[in-house]
Amino acid sequence: MPGFSLNMIRVGSEAFTGADEVILANALMFTQNLYGTVGVVLRKVENYFISMADAGSYTVIDTESEAISLTAQWTVPNTGIDVFIVRSWPGTLAGKSPVGGPCDKNLPFPNMTGVVIELNGTDTNTVLAHELGHYLGLSHETTDGTNLMFIVSPNGGRLRFDQGEIMKKHCSMQP
Repeated sequence: MPGFSLNMIRVGSEAFTGADEVILANALMFTQNLYGTVGVVLRKVENYFISMADAGSYTVIDTESEAISLTAQWTVPNTGIDVFIVRSWPGTLAGKSPVGGPCDKNLPFPNMTGVVIELNGTDTNTVLAHELGHYLGLSHETTDGTNLMFIVSPNGGRLRFDQGEIMKKHCSMQP
């Protein structure tokens, strides 16, 4: 089955607790199980850390532009999708990702070359899966509230077969 790898990058890593790590592990398991229903495998997860001193103002994401800038500032030199996890993103957004994200992670700002999500309890499950869906080529669903890609969160957390077929065509997929 086609699959992809992830780089889970904790921004302001000293602030992450054991409970936060459980939330992230559950979100990865949720994503893996959900994507498996449409024939997409989460192959490998690597963990990375940006200290609070190095992250500076990026420990709190205040704007979409700041999220995009974060992905331009840091990258992991491998084929995995970079997922930046922040502990705080005030406002209504809980994540940001380009639709059909690039596999060239060295593109300059204003290109977004990764996924940025806020750590937010059990909502982290659907936020991670939803934003990765965008990165892998899925747009918002506007009519089916049970679909993972429904524009309003929380959503039903389901994927259709055709959405799996779209994701399988992304450049991050490995056989």
